[in-house]
Amino acid sequence: MAQKNWQNAEIFQLRRLIGQLVGVEKMFAHQAKFLEILQQLEAVRGNLTSLEKRLLEKKVKKFKDQELKKALNYLLKIS
Repeated sequence: MAQKNWQNAEIFQLRRLIGQLVGVEKMFAHQAKFLEILQQLEAVRGNLTSLEKRLLEKKVKKFKDQELKKALNYLLKIS
């Protein structure tokens, strides 16, 4: 059941990403201001990075090798 909950969270985040990208497409079609498009693209990038980190953190928790786990946790903190 716990796995189902986190999968639902990831699916929700993916749908939000899709919505953001559709929004960017519409901005291009309507010739929105350059800075507005860049702002929206930055939001997409932030959301995608957040999803990547969430998935990596879940995977890291399952690792048995402590040194590898420490290294990956460090990389997650600095990224």
